[in-house]
Amino acid sequence: MNRQSQNHLWPLLFVLLLAIIAVFSLKAKQDETNKLIFISGWKNATSFIEPRHALASATYHSHLYVLGGIDAANNYVRTVEYTKIKADGSLGKWQKTSPLNEGRFYLAAAASNGYLFAIGGAKGVLGENNIPVASVEKAKINPDGSLGKWLLTADLTTPRRGLTVNQYGNRIYALGGYNGIFLHSIEQTTVNKNGQLSEWTLSPQQSKIDRYIHSSAIAGENLYLLAGHMKNSKTISYGDVELSQISDSGALSPWRIENTTLLTPRFIASAFSLGSYLYLLAGHDGAKRLGSVEFTAIDKSGHVGRWQLTAPLKTARSGTATVTHNQRVYVLGGISQNRVLNSVETAIQIEDGNLGNFSAVIR
Repeated sequence: MNRQSQNHLWPLLFVLLLAIIAVFSLKAKQDETNKLIFISGWKNATSFIEPRHALASATYHSHLYVLGGIDAANNYVRTVEYTKIKADGSLGKWQKTSPLNEGRFYLAAAASNGYLFAIGGAKGVLGENNIPVASVEKAKINPDGSLGKWLLTADLTTPRRGLTVNQYGNRIYALGGYNGIFLHSIEQTTVNKNGQLSEWTLSPQQSKIDRYIHSSAIAGENLYLLAGHMKNSKTISYGDVELSQISDSGALSPWRIENTTLLTPRFIASAFSLGSYLYLLAGHDGAKRLGSVEFTAIDKSGHVGRWQLTAPLKTARSGTATVTHNQRVYVLGGISQNRVLNSVETAIQIEDGNLGNFSAVIR
């Protein structure tokens, strides 16, 4: 090729280079515009029908349930509601299903082997004289998420108001609560394939601290007790965390208090785990209801580290119920500063254990 031909070729190559750059720039802009990014903060999900606090909640497959509690007129709520959790984490329309036989509040719930369980709580006149109960009801979960008739099943060994429950495989653990005194005791049962409960048995491993309207969570084989109410004129809530580990047989190891403490001691709060992080949200600090959410990392031995804050709830509340499903958390009902709630908030885990949601970038 002679020099004159080369001189004519350079402008063409330059134009071609500019065209290639333009194509890649346009594609990059389109990709950026269409990209989903994480943003901080909780978002509202579909509200359920009857506002309630001191309620319980559970999930089974893709269905979410709320049961029990107290309504705005201070009546016990027998109504049970359920909804479908959609693939994107949003909720369908809530529907009513078979009501509990006995209205109760500060109860707990679990779901296993095709049955939903309502565990413990209290009945009778509200206030100091209401009656902690040991009764447990169960209802068969139908394929569409509705429930069969509620039936009584094996009672707890100890009446418990303000207890928590956690599941490990087909085992259910009931922890703490109140039956005239604040309780250290923990008991467990096993759910068989027909939804029958084995006789509840007390664990020889009691918690270090008596716990009432406290929080608990399970992560792998690690079981955690957090916060709770204490009868003390100066300090009314705990800021500590206890840890026990579950053996293959279901037995608990001796409880030990972790070296770390909560940023805000609280009671009537909710705890949960996602991956290798432990969370505590909402509740009451003795002066006000809380919207704050704190979390900590769990190491390979199950120990927890320093607590830190993540995105707060949209509405401060206590006496709420909290469940997780597919790395998403749902906070349901409770009571705010001035009203009983039927609202639901949701978030997913984003970077470094923080909670938030995602949306498309708007240009």
